[in-house]
Amino acid sequence: MAIKSKVSRRALLGAAGGGLLFAGGWATLDGLKRGKVEGRVLPWVTANAHSFDPARPDSLWSPALARALDGARIIGVGEATHGSHEDAVAKAAIIRGLVTSGVARTLYLEMNAQAGRELDAFIQGSSGDARARLRTSHAFRVFKTRALADLLAWLRDWNRAALQPVRIFGIDCQSTAQDAAEALIALRRRDPAAADRLAPRLAPIVSAKAQNLRFPALIKSLTTAQLREAMSALEALRAALGAHPDDRTARYSARTAWQGLKAFELETADGKITGDADAYYARRDRFMAENILEAPADGPGVFWAHNAHVAAGGPPGSAFLPAGGQLRRRLGDAYRAVVFEYGAAQFNAVPALPVVPPPSAAAPMTVIRWTDRRGRLAQMLGKARAGSFWVALRDLPDDEAGRAWRALPYKLAWPGYAATRWQVANLDPTIPSGSLFDVVVYIAELTPSRPV
Repeated sequence: MAIKSKVSRRALLGAAGGGLLFAGGWATLDGLKRGKVEGRVLPWVTANAHSFDPARPDSLWSPALARALDGARIIGVGEATHGSHEDAVAKAAIIRGLVTSGVARTLYLEMNAQAGRELDAFIQGSSGDARARLRTSHAFRVFKTRALADLLAWLRDWNRAALQPVRIFGIDCQSTAQDAAEALIALRRRDPAAADRLAPRLAPIVSAKAQNLRFPALIKSLTTAQLREAMSALEALRAALGAHPDDRTARYSARTAWQGLKAFELETADGKITGDADAYYARRDRFMAENILEAPADGPGVFWAHNAHVAAGGPPGSAFLPAGGQLRRRLGDAYRAVVFEYGAAQFNAVPALPVVPPPSAAAPMTVIRWTDRRGRLAQMLGKARAGSFWVALRDLPDDEAGRAWRALPYKLAWPGYAATRWQVANLDPTIPSGSLFDVVVYIAELTPSRPV
């Protein structure tokens, strides 16, 4: 059955929160049954929960958490929203712990390749203030926070004495115009004639006009025929750059430029979303996972992204599989997912409605209050012990009680860039979350992120 939508992807995802990413057919269990299932595992959760103080985020890292993540090649560390503070500084503390313990040598960020290169150059020894550099970078606005800036400053200091410096890679694909232009410039330096042959076919995505468009507007400015022609030209561009194996950055730019078109190819001026919408929306996550696995990096790494991207699985019956699920499928237990849950939160978000285009990324962000707990994992975690803590739910015994809990559906409303106030009505779909993460960090209260 064809699915037609006049609503942009960002508005759709923002309107429904992260829960729509995992749309499934699970019905809510009645309160009595849920309480019985949770009650059987609650003593184990209480006994195995590790308290920490969000005001001292380094208190989160411990030998016990190191053991829970031991043996992983890639560790996905999520965040409960894209606009809250305590979970962001806590995930930065986990990354510092992984780096100092010698586990992590690469940081894969949910941002485009250009922004990744800018931040990598900074931590390799560039001078200047970390907050100023992040503020002027091409990173998504939601990541321009003190939490990430302070981590960048720490990584630069670490790299000054490190035998194996930490690297940063941007693994998203929402910068087609800039990535394509950079790859074409690189080819022109090596083979001007080949670049001249490809330039007319790439004009709709490398022109000055294209460079000034936000990514969703760029896609909307193209017809399906133009997009497909540009994709074909990018394939030829990448092949031409293959004759120069030393220029991996340019080949990667050509790759991510192509990925951006492929991931959003049904949202052109004359396009429509048809077929399996879940599989279509999963394209971007699949590309992020591929970029992590194929990055020119050595040793284990950390995947910094939203909960909805690092989650290690999706709902039964759905074709949507987040990047973390793709990594779990490829790496098995060598991929671990750490997600954040909370009791109450105020966070920065762009308010969005499902019937209007998303606001400009430059628009002021609004604090949205989010305190509902009904049917959420927080409802059980809040009973385990007071305050904030983490627990390795992957270690929950594989007995009858453990299996029943892993099948228990929860409402996982994980707002990101955008959110709607009606989300507090708790209308998000429910899915069994037992296979989605290995470690959950519960923070009793979140406050808004601190923009730089």
